[in-house]
Amino acid sequence: MNLKDLKAAETRRRFIDVAHELFLAQGYGPTSMNQIAQAAGGSRANLYLHFRNKPDLMMAKMRDIEPAVRAPVLKIFDLPEHTLDSILGWLNSMAEMWKEHAKEFGAMEQAMAEDAAVADEWLAMMQRLSHSVPELAEDEQRRFQFLASLMSMDRNFYFLYVRNQDTNEDLVKLAVARQWLAVFES
Repeated sequence: MNLKDLKAAETRRRFIDVAHELFLAQGYGPTSMNQIAQAAGGSRANLYLHFRNKPDLMMAKMRDIEPAVRAPVLKIFDLPEHTLDSILGWLNSMAEMWKEHAKEFGAMEQAMAEDAAVADEWLAMMQRLSHSVPELAEDEQRRFQFLASLMSMDRNFYFLYVRNQDTNEDLVKLAVARQWLAVFES
């Protein structure tokens, strides 16, 4: 990579990181492209050379974190057995990740609610994840059960840990665990 390309990559990275920080601090909707450019120490013209709009910035961040989201989800396939208790244990570790990153998930949810392109990228990310699991490659019904369970976990954990609607966290986790158990039943 030559110096020009390296500088462009650094500038792009800076815009993504600053946008993410602003989305977390003040919300996706209220953050403007002008604020992102200023906070990154760049110009609007330079920002628009790299990104057309806020959805492009959010989708770039989503692609960046995709491997970090994928790894803990796929740990369900490493469980020695797939019982309700073992899946509940895995769900508890997933819940900790959601609690730790509640602000990030909240910012993504805001972006998905405001921009169809971001919601489409989220769905594509979930589909890529389901297609990447070798155990699901030959069984379309099982892959769709995995995808539906993943989406259900996402929705339920959003309300539990981002919106703090934990009216009965244990019963929600139990219901979600039963959905996941169906992925592993013959």
